[in-house]
Amino acid sequence: MSARRLGNGYCTRPRQLDCDHDSACENCVYFQTTIAFRPTLEAQRDDAAAKNQTDRQQLFTTLISRVDHDATA
Repeated sequence: MSARRLGNGYCTRPRQLDCDHDSACENCVYFQTTIAFRPTLEAQRDDAAAKNQTDRQQLFTTLISRVDHDATA
């Protein structure tokens, strides 16, 4: 199965199909997350890394850094 991990499940869109919404929520200006979601963000980052999806991996690395910073601020 080729699936992209989401916060509450998986996107099973076939890899060969384009999607205008890939990581749409995480890139939305209204998206917010907190340190409580760090384990989910880590799992999403690790899933992207395992699938060699470097852009998604960097996105989740950035979000993890942001929640870590906010938690200590």
